[in-house]
Amino acid sequence: MARPIRDHGVTALRVVETHADLLDATGADPFIRYDIPDPLELPGWSSAQAVAVPRRTHTRRLSLLVMGPASEAGALVGRLVADGLLPQVGGVTVSRGALDSVMQHLPPGEGNDWEWMHAVSPPPVIPAEALLVSLSPNTIHEIGALLALANPGTDARPFEYPGQQWVGVRDDDGRLVACGVREPNLAGWPILAGITVHPDHRGSGLGLAVTAYLTREAVHERGVCTLGLYSHNAVARRLYRGLGYGGTHAWSSRRLAGAHGRA
Repeated sequence: MARPIRDHGVTALRVVETHADLLDATGADPFIRYDIPDPLELPGWSSAQAVAVPRRTHTRRLSLLVMGPASEAGALVGRLVADGLLPQVGGVTVSRGALDSVMQHLPPGEGNDWEWMHAVSPPPVIPAEALLVSLSPNTIHEIGALLALANPGTDARPFEYPGQQWVGVRDDDGRLVACGVREPNLAGWPILAGITVHPDHRGSGLGLAVTAYLTREAVHERGVCTLGLYSHNAVARRLYRGLGYGGTHAWSSRRLAGAHGRA
């Protein structure tokens, strides 16, 4: 059970010490289940309707995740700031509608809006999957060049982390024109990244094939596949939904202007 540490009159602030406590506080939320490692690196906090927990992002930076309705999420972060409870975090990820309420208490920096989705059923086979080839670490420079050209904002890091499964498509000249990776996230569950198609080959179904294949492999092996996408990418959203992805969480992530909290 989450441990109460202080009653502020409106809601009791509680320390969330275990992953099970965090699941309980969020109603077994799928994002918490599949994205937050167990055990927790650092304890979190909860109020009646909101939670705040430090977490490593996909790029391994320590950030603060805040979930809950705007007024409650903002009040929770305000209490943590006032009581000096926050660890040294470099950013914050907040349920989309609660961003303004939370950032009233933190030094705002640059960031983006993104979405998290997951699939628990294998998608149908896409004909273009027949074109897929496995990509080894020997192709790291080819993958990097394609990402830099066609997907420079991706968080994918070719062969930088263990357990990566890269696949791709080559054109008739042997040039790499599509790629994507399935890898374990920090919680150990499959996540897709780097789904990329060369501009000359967009609209040909190659991104769909890469995504469908990697999703099916993950669901068969682990029962779930997760991914994140920038919210402005409506084409990718339609593609993922068509392959059975749902459970969408809309997030706003912001870096913090300077260090905040206590180490």
